[in-house]
Amino acid sequence: MEAGQKKEIAETTQILQQTFISEKELLLKKEKMVEEEKERLERLYEDELKKSQSLKDEQSDQMKKLEDEKHRLQASMEEALRKQKEAEDLVHDKQKELQEMEEKRQQKEKQLAEENRILREQLEAQKKIKEMAPIQQVTVTPVKAISNGRDMVDSAAESEDTKLTFSGLRQPVTAGRLQQAGILSRKQLDKLKKGSVTVQELSQKENLKTYLQGKSCIAGLILEPRNEKLSIYQAMKQGILKPTTATSLLEAQAASGFIIDPIKNKKLPVNEAIKEAVVGPELQEKLLSAERAVTGYRDPYTGNTISLFEAMKKDLISPNHAIRLLQAQMATGGIIDPLNSHRLPLEQGYKQGIIDEKMSKTLPSDTDETKGYFDPNTQEYLTYFQLMDRCQVDPETGLCLLPLTDEAVTHMEGYTTEQTRDIFSTATVSVPSGKYSGKTVTIWELIHSGYFTEEQRRDLIRQYRSGKVTIESIIKYIITIIGESEAKKQLLFDGLRDKVPASELLESKIIDKKTFDGLQKGKAIPEDVGKLDSVKRYLQGSDSIAGVFIEPTKTKMSFYEAMKKNMLSPSTAEALLEAQAGSGFIVDPVKNRTLTVDEAVKEGLVGPELHEKLLSAEKAVTGYTDPYTGRKISLFEAITKDLVSKGNGIRLLEAQIATGGIIDPVHSHRLPVDVAYQRGMFDQEMNKILSAAADDTKGFLDPNTDEDLTYQQLKERCVTDPETGLYLIPIKDSQIPQVVESMVHSEVETREVFENTTVELPEGTLGGKSMSVWEILNSELLTEKERLRLTRDYRSGKITRERLVVVIIEIIQQVEIRRGYEMITFNTFRGKITADQLYSSKIIDMETLNMLKDKRLTVQQVCEMESVRKYLFGTGAISGIYKCAGKEVLTLYHAMKKGLVKPEITDALLEAQAATGFMLDPVKNKRLSVDEAVREGLVGPELHDRLLSAERAVTGYRDPYTGKTISLFQAMKKGLIAKEYVLRLLDAQLVTGGIIDPEYSYHLPLETAYQRGYLDRETYSLLTDPTEGPQGFHDPSTEEPMSYTQLLKRCRVDENSGQRLLTLTDRKRLVFKGLRKQITMEQLVASDIITSSDAAQLLEGEITVEQVSDSIKKYLEGTSCISGVFVEATKERLTIYQAMKKGMIRPGTAFELLEAQAATGYMIDPIKNLKLTVSDAVKMGVVGPEFKDKLLSAERAVTGYRDPYSGELLSLFQAMQKSLILKDHGIRLLESQIATGGIIDPEYSHRLPVEVAYKRGLFDEEMNKILSDPGDDTKGFFDPNTEENLTYLQLKERCVVDSDTGLCLLILKDKKRERKTSSKSSVRKRRVVIVDPETGKEMSVYEAYRKGLIDHQTYTELSEQECEWEEVTISSSDGVVKSVITDKRSGRQYDIDDALSKGLIDQGSLDLYRSGALSITEFADMLSGNMSGFRSRTSSVGSSSSYTSQQASPMRSHMVTWNDPVEETCPVAGILDTDTLEKVSITEAMHRNLVDNISGQRLLEAQACTGGIIDPTTGEKYSVTDAVAHSLVDKIMVDRINLAQKAFNGFEDPRTKTKMSAAQALKKGWLYYEAGQRFLEVQYLTGGLIEPDVTGRVSLDEALQKGTIDARTAQKLRDVGAHTKYITCPKTKLKISYKDAMDRSMIEEGTGLRLLEASSQSTKGFYSPYNVSGAGSSAGSRSGSRTGSRTGSRRGSFDASGSGYSMSFSSSSYTSSSYGRRLASTVPGGREMVTMSMSSRPLPNPDESSVFTQMQLLQVSMM
Repeated sequence: MEAGQKKEIAETTQILQQTFISEKELLLKKEKMVEEEKERLERLYEDELKKSQSLKDEQSDQMKKLEDEKHRLQASMEEALRKQKEAEDLVHDKQKELQEMEEKRQQKEKQLAEENRILREQLEAQKKIKEMAPIQQVTVTPVKAISNGRDMVDSAAESEDTKLTFSGLRQPVTAGRLQQAGILSRKQLDKLKKGSVTVQELSQKENLKTYLQGKSCIAGLILEPRNEKLSIYQAMKQGILKPTTATSLLEAQAASGFIIDPIKNKKLPVNEAIKEAVVGPELQEKLLSAERAVTGYRDPYTGNTISLFEAMKKDLISPNHAIRLLQAQMATGGIIDPLNSHRLPLEQGYKQGIIDEKMSKTLPSDTDETKGYFDPNTQEYLTYFQLMDRCQVDPETGLCLLPLTDEAVTHMEGYTTEQTRDIFSTATVSVPSGKYSGKTVTIWELIHSGYFTEEQRRDLIRQYRSGKVTIESIIKYIITIIGESEAKKQLLFDGLRDKVPASELLESKIIDKKTFDGLQKGKAIPEDVGKLDSVKRYLQGSDSIAGVFIEPTKTKMSFYEAMKKNMLSPSTAEALLEAQAGSGFIVDPVKNRTLTVDEAVKEGLVGPELHEKLLSAEKAVTGYTDPYTGRKISLFEAITKDLVSKGNGIRLLEAQIATGGIIDPVHSHRLPVDVAYQRGMFDQEMNKILSAAADDTKGFLDPNTDEDLTYQQLKERCVTDPETGLYLIPIKDSQIPQVVESMVHSEVETREVFENTTVELPEGTLGGKSMSVWEILNSELLTEKERLRLTRDYRSGKITRERLVVVIIEIIQQVEIRRGYEMITFNTFRGKITADQLYSSKIIDMETLNMLKDKRLTVQQVCEMESVRKYLFGTGAISGIYKCAGKEVLTLYHAMKKGLVKPEITDALLEAQAATGFMLDPVKNKRLSVDEAVREGLVGPELHDRLLSAERAVTGYRDPYTGKTISLFQAMKKGLIAKEYVLRLLDAQLVTGGIIDPEYSYHLPLETAYQRGYLDRETYSLLTDPTEGPQGFHDPSTEEPMSYTQLLKRCRVDENSGQRLLTLTDRKRLVFKGLRKQITMEQLVASDIITSSDAAQLLEGEITVEQVSDSIKKYLEGTSCISGVFVEATKERLTIYQAMKKGMIRPGTAFELLEAQAATGYMIDPIKNLKLTVSDAVKMGVVGPEFKDKLLSAERAVTGYRDPYSGELLSLFQAMQKSLILKDHGIRLLESQIATGGIIDPEYSHRLPVEVAYKRGLFDEEMNKILSDPGDDTKGFFDPNTEENLTYLQLKERCVVDSDTGLCLLILKDKKRERKTSSKSSVRKRRVVIVDPETGKEMSVYEAYRKGLIDHQTYTELSEQECEWEEVTISSSDGVVKSVITDKRSGRQYDIDDALSKGLIDQGSLDLYRSGALSITEFADMLSGNMSGFRSRTSSVGSSSSYTSQQASPMRSHMVTWNDPVEETCPVAGILDTDTLEKVSITEAMHRNLVDNISGQRLLEAQACTGGIIDPTTGEKYSVTDAVAHSLVDKIMVDRINLAQKAFNGFEDPRTKTKMSAAQALKKGWLYYEAGQRFLEVQYLTGGLIEPDVTGRVSLDEALQKGTIDARTAQKLRDVGAHTKYITCPKTKLKISYKDAMDRSMIEEGTGLRLLEASSQSTKGFYSPYNVSGAGSSAGSRSGSRTGSRTGSRRGSFDASGSGYSMSFSSSSYTSSSYGRRLASTVPGGREMVTMSMSSRPLPNPDESSVFTQMQLLQVSMM
């Protein structure tokens, strides 16, 4: 047992030992592994440490290199400056040397001339010898010289230098040029010259090679993982690259040197690349355009070659496109200089003007603007640098290839090519038209038919493969393309200038419907139809008279040639050539060609002297431009608008008719006469004139018989050329002398008479001398033209010898006078002019001219006159910048280079300098030409071409046709320069003295320039209109656009030099955004909006403009106005206009709110959260066009009103004070401004604190009291939910703020639902208030009765009018629900259902009430019978006037036919007192209280605007001033009526002194809308509109054609029922329009005067200044609603603009046209007293505001 235990212990021990050993080994292994891992980590750490150290060392090396490079660049720059100095010295020496050589050359020439003289003398001597001895030849060796006088040594030296050339991008580049560009060092150039290094060796250097040939651009694609190379074009063709991506990459290739073929490793120009099919021809135009970045663009102004950046600056290429191409150039080696054919470093490019500073910063930047290239792998936009970084370098060719992954290819291809083809081959289309019409064809067949181009086919396949389009959409697209293709292919005809569609021929009745259908179905083609005589006649016309046929010689000749050969007189030839131009083309009868006028002048078929005249005639074909509308109009329309003289126009019209028909220039074909009638291109009157063949239409002369004929008659006398079929006028042998003119005296006889006739010369330089006529004719006293004319006239017998002597004496006298004036010359800024020219230009008057001649005035004295000096030398342009910091004066160019002024602002100012005479140097006080300015460094060479072009505004442009010098405006008319550019330069010229005459270099007065054709009427108006004139300049401080006049006002004048300098402070960027323009910090400080401490912090940079803008946002932008509505039921946001259109709010309410928006800043779109001007809002449909005029008028509360007298800008309050806007209307707009931030100052375009508004006169205490008291005067807005009148602030407080936009929205509740469910609704009060006009005190009806102001009957009637209506819903026990209208004052009740069953109302009226279109007060009146009760109540003086109220739908139920007045009629001339039968003037009627003051003023205005104030006793008309003398007008009325008188005499433009009609003044804003509309209505009703320069009246149709008024204004005038009711009828006391006043007037027999009836006994009537039409109260009235706001009383008024009820009044029942008979029938026995007091009549509409009169005018308003 023990042994067993020992054995067990031994085994256990063994096991343990083995376990220990194995574990020990395991631990050792682990320890070893740990050691190994530790060693590995240590090695890794050491490696990382080494890498870190190496990176650090590398970074240090790079920094060192950068420092070295910096020092090197500085050294090179210093070296370059030194070299530049050396070069300048060298140039100076060379110039000196050239001068010396020139002197030597001249000496040699003199020596040679002397030798030649001696030789000639010797030769002459030799000739005299009979037997000539052999003469030894003398050879003179010519001196070799070049034009600048250098000898051949210099040339050899120069040629030696030019041998050192390198291969550039397109042409060799000299070593000198490379050294000048900083690419080649001076040391390398010296080595080259010494021969120690060759051009080839240097060309291989990497940096030089880069600038000469560039680096590789992105040459193609490499498809991964196949490593297949593709050109970019191949990738596009295979659908791997999008066309836009491929095109941009190919353009980058072309713009950086060459198109690359990555397969063959070729560089090719674009044209060669297309030849070798590297790219397709469809890209040729785009790639050639891009290639110009290498070869250079052509400057259209100068013809010079310019770089890519310069082309961008001249708008020849878009900025984005230019940046993309410039970036590609930068990435491939540098900016390309096309003139020198090599690249430049960025810095050198900037220095040499290839780019500017801004572009040099833009190109390397990583912004959205520079990311113009698309990575097809990542679908992101990158810069060209970034895209090149993602490329691979092809090891074989070294080209950059863009890798394209499988994912990118798959993304492009949703389907494989095979799948797409299978699908397209199975899908079929039923084709409706064309060659496959009615057939079912597969998509594959159709896209490979002739209907689709290769590009369209590829695009369709690519889009389908990418999954972007479905088969269905492809089928629709195919059908559309085929339809359009067939239409284009089959249905277009060749017109006179353009293609004419068949639909136009059908509409013009040239082809019938059957022919048109045949064309559409393909049964006929345009070519065949166009050959039909009936069609060809209208498309091409018949032949005009082409030329002349000379019968003796059988030769054909053009009219111009015949004129030049004296076979046709000039007038005859010109008339026939004009007929050719006006009927289609100028005809060449010899070569059988038809040419446009321009082509004919270029070809020499007609001379350049006829160019302008024939171009004018050609407009009969191409169309005239309407100066008012800008649209194209026909010849007839141009005649009616006086754009063409009637005589000339008739002649051209007759030629058109004789050659096929009236030409429609818009559609480019002729018209049948009836169609021409319809289109307004002909009329019956003109047809009668042309058909009559009277002398008026015989505008052509038969050269054979000297008869005046029509064109048709002359054409009938022509012969037809058998070769060409052209019409030719035969010129017979016997008739040719008649054309030249038969001569009475022969040449010999004439000379003999002239030699024997002596003339005693008058006083002058030849005074007292006798000379023969022959001597005088051949002297300098007469011109060649005068000599020929007098000789011809004498020989032909037109003048006698005695008359000839008289004519000669007159000519000599004129010459002597002219010589006297011509001796008096004045210096201009670039030349000289005579005193006579100054007089003819209206710069000096005749008195000054005579004083100059008599030497009572010297030239110096006249030059010192300011009125003369400004025209001779100008007043001076803006010359530079005055920098406040340091009081430094800078030139504009240097200010730009220092970054103080933007380049585009500087360019415009420098162009203005060049265009007004000289470039100005304010530092050295110099005036220089552009060339001199560039030489002296005043401006940089990069601006040279631009400024030379502007300088031509002074020196003149060259006419490409005639070679003559023409003015700036004439160059624009010939299409040589853009209109905006011309207006900018003309604006600068006009402000600095006047329009410049380029021939004599002086300024012209505007009117003279217009008369001489240096501008037209349209340009004249634009330059003189302060609101619509050009604003081509910008303030460098605020960058605000403005005219040159405005900019000059902001300049300071230098005390020493007198130069005008724009002030520029360090605070120039401290500008804030106002309502319409920028506001400076100083303006805000002056307005007490920001404090001086805030300004100081802004200047120190402690706070920013943005921070301050946020704190004063109330004044800069204002708070939100009521921007829209929020429909509570649907949670929908709507614009106010949309809510009105949907019937949710009434038109009157909507207009008030929209007007408040316009007057507080902008129209608001609450859905898109946009702020818009009125014009933009109308364009975008935010408001309708029917509101445009009135909203534009309201918008002037922001932009300012124009004072019609001074032209100054006025605020809203100032406009109210000057009666340019009605007071109550202005109050409403002012209140809305105050509620949204403050009163707006239109001059500075921001809101003001009230105190500042006081100081500036934009507000006063009285108005503040009115607006501060929330009484009825300020409650001009209507709550559609509660039907209350509120102030704007109160209404705004009821709005909700939109959480998304922060805008105020008016809540709209569901009123229908409320009426049905609530027990009470629509409580409406009405109270009558009596106002004593003397004290202004208001009182109740009872108080007025107690004080004896009204009688008991009136008190009773007015008390009955007071009520408080409400609707109550009553539910009975049996469940019946009734709606009852109850008056809480009187207890009266009306059951709505009962009234409906009894017929008191109908369902339509109930629906109108439920919809809100009728107020509860109106509805209650209908239930009570008050509305119908008016029918039975009448008051008359022997006559009856009936008052009817009819229910009407919102649309008019009855339209009255109205025709325009055709005869001039008298306005209302006076008042007839029907009680005394006395005629009195309007003013006397006002004194007698027969007419209220406002109505009286309106009646006087009507007289003044139609001819004068009328005296009804005599019928005489007087001016306002004379009318005061005759007691027809009170002095207090003069200012009020003067404006109306201007509507007759014309409004004078304060700048141009030209007269405008009322319509034009209204259009230009010189006349406020309400007054202008009144004047136009009165003029229209009395016979037509009045224009100051037209005799008689102008019909609306004429005014429309002239563009004086627009169609909307004409429609308003013709809608007489909608004319404003601004007159209170003196008889009925109701509001009427002027049309109603005329209808109610009686016409006195004999005088024809209109007299409006009134009753002196009717003192208890009701004066109602407001009615349902919504007319506003008069200026100064405080009782009543605002214009367009609401009708009814001030307290408790309602919006009735949507009402379907209107009051109509029948005219007086007088039926006899005889005044005497009227009296007899009306007043039997002489006089009849009033049978019923007007006070017994209740108010026609209980909601109308009324005024009661007794003994004195008492105003009554309903509340």
